[in-house]
Amino acid sequence: MSRIVLAILAMLLMTGTGHAADCPVADAADFSASIEWLEPELIQDQASAALPASRRRGQGFPGANRRKLGSTESSLHVRTSLVVSELAADRGCYALSRLVVNIVAGPVRIFVASELDPDSCPYRVTLAHEDKHVEVFREAAENLLAELENDMRVPSMRQAIPAETIQVAVERFRQAINVLVGDARRRVDAEATRQNGALDTRSAYRAEQDKCPMREWHIPFE
Repeated sequence: MSRIVLAILAMLLMTGTGHAADCPVADAADFSASIEWLEPELIQDQASAALPASRRRGQGFPGANRRKLGSTESSLHVRTSLVVSELAADRGCYALSRLVVNIVAGPVRIFVASELDPDSCPYRVTLAHEDKHVEVFREAAENLLAELENDMRVPSMRQAIPAETIQVAVERFRQAINVLVGDARRRVDAEATRQNGALDTRSAYRAEQDKCPMREWHIPFE
């Protein structure tokens, strides 16, 4: 976690009347984190020109303007719920007492162009390529879980804060949690982007194409 994020976190928790130092450090919150995996969907009834990767033209690596035979779309969603309690011995001070983080991994949509015969070598190669992107996605979800499990246990999250009402305290903790989630997402997304980019270079496409006889590729990799 960067110093900037820690500074923002501290600022969010200290906003309002008084200072965080006026309230004690509380016991660690009851914390749990998990991943809900959504089953990938295989779509093979769309022509290559209609695939998401073919529609996103003018982006990225050489050859990005060409049609693709496969494409993968995926998304990660982070859901959080929290309980904030007023400290019995320090009235007006509130602490995070429970935090639940759930990562929803999906939906994942795997596209293989309809021009490819499911029994053909190009189909198998294309699907195997897209499966590599799915593995990157799965690794990203696991990495995000590990990042959040670590970040949500930083000492700042144990600091009780002064607030006019419990609703105000809940909102400040929620903002602090959103900062932690956003920072973790940026780190994980950057690494996933790097890995996916390494899979989608011109040389990587050529190596994939060479796995099948050229005569079997109705629309070869560009």
